[in-house]
Amino acid sequence: MTVEIPHCPHCGSKEVSRNGQTRHGKQNYKCRECGRQFVLNPAGKPITKEQKELMSRMLLERISQAGIARVLQVSEDTVQRYVNSQAAAVK
Repeated sequence: MTVEIPHCPHCGSKEVSRNGQTRHGKQNYKCRECGRQFVLNPAGKPITKEQKELMSRMLLERISQAGIARVLQVSEDTVQRYVNSQAAAVK
């Protein structure tokens, strides 16, 4: 039996400690060097550049955030975070 020794995806350190579980039951880890929390095999996937471009065009057409989330098959929270990041970039 081999045990996978986790390393921090941010700084690469192997100085990590177990830090409880996520709400989905996966083991959560915390890096002792940089303080980042992470799981070994995250289920989420980042949104692609094409999805971001399509999301921007849909927002310009004044399509609702719920509608955008349904079409792109992402969460409404993801759409809201993208809107917030675009608003912060404009300021």
